[in-house]
Amino acid sequence: MTTLSWVLLGAGVVALVLGAVVPGRDTPTAPKRAVKRRIYWTGTAAGVVLLFLSGLPDVQSAVASAAAAAILMTGMAYFRTPHIKIGGTIYSAYEPHRRPDPPPSG
Repeated sequence: MTTLSWVLLGAGVVALVLGAVVPGRDTPTAPKRAVKRRIYWTGTAAGVVLLFLSGLPDVQSAVASAAAAAILMTGMAYFRTPHIKIGGTIYSAYEPHRRPDPPPSG
């Protein structure tokens, strides 16, 4: 691996971790849960892209590392958080996470 690959790999891991641990906060237009959801998926998207780039020029390993990160982050979102929201419906393994987002505080 080249130095650039190591830097991209490290940046990808940092993006994934920060997306998972940075807390959300209430804003006038969005509740804490919605802000945290956006942070989580932005960190996941950035991390997956960086991990893919770190695996190049070997496309097979680039796709494998990006897919593994995407699958792990999606699994974590489903089993531990209310971060999967599609069409207004929250999907989660646990009922308390499936409750609608509270209204924004403002």
